[in-house]
Amino acid sequence: MKALIIAAGRGKRISGITKNKPKPLLPLLGLALIERVILTSKQAGIDEFLIVIGYGGKKIKEKLGNGSKYGVRIEYVENDEWERGNGISVLKAKEMIKENFILLMSDHLFDADIIKKLQKAQVNNECILVIDKNPEEYIDLEEATLVKIKNDRIVNIGKGLDEYDGVDCGIFLCSTSIFKALEESISKGNESLSGGIKILANKGKVKYIETKNFWIDIDNKDDHKKAEKILCKNLVKPTDGFISRHLNRAISIRISKFLVKT
Repeated sequence: MKALIIAAGRGKRISGITKNKPKPLLPLLGLALIERVILTSKQAGIDEFLIVIGYGGKKIKEKLGNGSKYGVRIEYVENDEWERGNGISVLKAKEMIKENFILLMSDHLFDADIIKKLQKAQVNNECILVIDKNPEEYIDLEEATLVKIKNDRIVNIGKGLDEYDGVDCGIFLCSTSIFKALEESISKGNESLSGGIKILANKGKVKYIETKNFWIDIDNKDDHKKAEKILCKNLVKPTDGFISRHLNRAISIRISKFLVKT
């Protein structure tokens, strides 16, 4: 199965630490955000990627190349309207995708098990969203895309919903029906991906899978710090003894953080 990664936006809210790099290339413990998305997906069995680029697209292509250094295959599609809604970026891939696909954001980190579970699901002219019903405290609900569910279907999606049952994790299994839905949404003035999903939801064509695994949206500097802290914490093994956990491992983590920043 192929994965479509949206990497066209500028990421203004985090521009203070990107140092003239496009947001997908923002480093996090030695790897760019988009590299982490690719490598985590590869761990889940995905080896073909289509990346939508826009702002700083040349730098992204120079960094990732054809994917051979990661053991995957990467193709690109350009979005010269990257300042518009993210639904435009998804729609740009319409001519290059003719079957079901995984849809990912270049600034969302996640556990590989989420993708493994999603690949086992079945879609028929519909979409499946990964949602979190009990998001961790580091997830900003004011900025998050919220979802309302009924039975096994999503019936509403958007920011600032008065009633909601979970948070959209930015990870999807889509059929090509998403493209027609986006065209309809855009024609009505809503250029967001959520707009297209809502069109499908109104037709009863959006299911969900709940996850309790790690995920985070790197939206700003604080999110970046939180992600770094979480990833470093995960370096501490449950089997570590007291000395390893509180001395050896702590020193190793500090050295690792120092090395990736030099």
